[in-house]
Amino acid sequence: GVLAERSPEMVVSVLAVLKAGGAYVPLDPEYPEDRLRYMLDDCGACLLLAQPGLSVSGFSGETLEVSLSALTGETETGAVSEEADSDSLAYIIYTSGSTGTPKGVAVEHRQAAAFLSGMQGQFPLTEEDIIVLKSSFSFDASIWQLFWWTMSGASVYLLPAGWEKDPVRMIEAFVSEKVTTAHFIPAMVNSFLDALETVPAETRTRLGRTLTRVFAGGEALSPLTAARFADLLPET
Repeated sequence: GVLAERSPEMVVSVLAVLKAGGAYVPLDPEYPEDRLRYMLDDCGACLLLAQPGLSVSGFSGETLEVSLSALTGETETGAVSEEADSDSLAYIIYTSGSTGTPKGVAVEHRQAAAFLSGMQGQFPLTEEDIIVLKSSFSFDASIWQLFWWTMSGASVYLLPAGWEKDPVRMIEAFVSEKVTTAHFIPAMVNSFLDALETVPAETRTRLGRTLTRVFAGGEALSPLTAARFADLLPET
């Protein structure tokens, strides 16, 4: 299990688990503790990597605090002893549980790799690209935000926790960090466009020059929303 806000510790933990040959279960700290405890029990996790200050009471396995400042002082220990193959489990993401008990969806390396390879083949990233990681890593939309950049030499920008709910802050961050690739659910696209109408024209122009790919998913995207986006950011 990986219990962390969107942070460098979260990314380091996820990559470390995969590099060690294990599979990770993303645990959003905003979830109720009984839900987190259920997920850990259900998947049979024996180790919990937690951002400093976070924990799940009643977890029977070992909890290891992941502190980036502590990790920077450690020396290289050599190659890991276990390697995953294409059929190895990569991660388990749980459904929302809105229609009943949350269910874990197990994904193997080959499935994730095929998806990411397809993304890169159809929408190739380069070293000049910057993906914004803004989705909760407990949602499947986070998968390409977490890993796609690693295949292409691109970079990832971690939107600070909570900023995904503030369109104005997102716009400012996208401009200052020169984000090229982002994902929205269609409902948030409208909020983003509402905020975009309130910022100076120069800000919209700067954003349009750098934001080159915007993906929308999770629900239907109306033609009116797409047309409105094209009107406000014609360069994208």
